[in-house]
Amino acid sequence: MIDSKTGKRIVVLIDDNSGPYIRVSTWNDADALEELLSDKYDVLYEMKTPEEFREDGGKEYYFGNAADPEKLQRILDEIIL
Repeated sequence: MIDSKTGKRIVVLIDDNSGPYIRVSTWNDADALEELLSDKYDVLYEMKTPEEFREDGGKEYYFGNAADPEKLQRILDEIIL
């Protein structure tokens, strides 16, 4: 998946406490991603809105420590918006 604002590939990051997560810069990307994660891939996540993303509606998605970051990255790499 490519972030429509930055033009960069969305990559899975690791938080020491929360495990794998990703950052999406805009509301449109976030909305489309949420639909795909829930409906097509059946992936559970917790969503947060960092202050620097509020203006464009971007989000962070946390998948929990049990999630496989490599599998998450493969899913993201399949997504074309």
